[in-house]
Amino acid sequence: MTGATAVERAELLETARELARRELVPRAAALDAGEQDVLATCWRQLAEIGLDRALLAEEHGGSGLSVSDLLAAIEELAAGEGGIALCVLLANAALATLPSEHAAAIPGGARWALVPVRSGAEATVSDGRLEGSVASALGAYGTEGVVFAVQGDRPASIAVAAGTPGLELARDEAQMGLRAAPAASIGLTGIDAHADLTQSDGASAPADAGGVLALLRAGTAAIARGIARRAYGMALEYAKARRQGGVAIIEHDAVSEMLAAMAVRLSCPLPAAAGAAAALAAKVAASDAAVASTTDAVQVFGGTGYMRETGIEKLMRDAKYCQLFPEPNWVAQDELMRLACD
Repeated sequence: MTGATAVERAELLETARELARRELVPRAAALDAGEQDVLATCWRQLAEIGLDRALLAEEHGGSGLSVSDLLAAIEELAAGEGGIALCVLLANAALATLPSEHAAAIPGGARWALVPVRSGAEATVSDGRLEGSVASALGAYGTEGVVFAVQGDRPASIAVAAGTPGLELARDEAQMGLRAAPAASIGLTGIDAHADLTQSDGASAPADAGGVLALLRAGTAAIARGIARRAYGMALEYAKARRQGGVAIIEHDAVSEMLAAMAVRLSCPLPAAAGAAAALAAKVAASDAAVASTTDAVQVFGGTGYMRETGIEKLMRDAKYCQLFPEPNWVAQDELMRLACD
């Protein structure tokens, strides 16, 4: 689907939208509860339509989608379940950082995740060995493998299959949002950073650290927007149905003003995220807007908005995590200012 036509793009978005509505929304609570069998079922369905390796060229077993088409599909998935959308983003980012022959060696349907790490702070690569630890690596738990995108003076992407000696993946039970992309606390001890993936469990290659982060930031922006869309739709439906004082609560000024503000935020399209600055700006703007909208949605629901059964408080937690990944928004804003001054 390289150079997909308008018809093909529309079909892709409709497929993602229908899958989100039919499969992800009904399973959102189970995914949030960390039910791994439900995650596996959803992942198989995503793999069947090629979204697990969408950015790979067709000759390497992928769908050959453009980044913009993938981001549009991710937004549709996030309107059903944000964590699953993050799994899709992390899997595609992981494969996109590897040499084509190494990415093609990873079986279709396998769930891998990209883990950005800072060289010297979280991990070190010395004498061909990867050492260190990473806390709260979103989406890394339960995967068939992870790709470490090492940032620093000598950036590299290092693929490590699950079960490799020296790789420890423990479930991060403190994770509050985007739990369908289960986070892991990772320990690294003497991981071979130069082995051939087709022969053993590791593979390394030069990595475009800026490109990797731009993709993660643009993808997070798309996820945040999808979450905000879901929150607006649920709040609007509830406000029309819930009656208080003899009228639907949408007639109350405070409620209608919150809904209007949510609609205005969604009316602003995401900026093109082709470069570092654009991706940073998109991530900050979209995640801040999603937190504002999901907070308003909780208030529209009133006291029931804090109950897990409504699903609204989950959206607020998910949106908050978008403000924190792949870095906190305040860090992203500082980086934006640095880019502006260069």
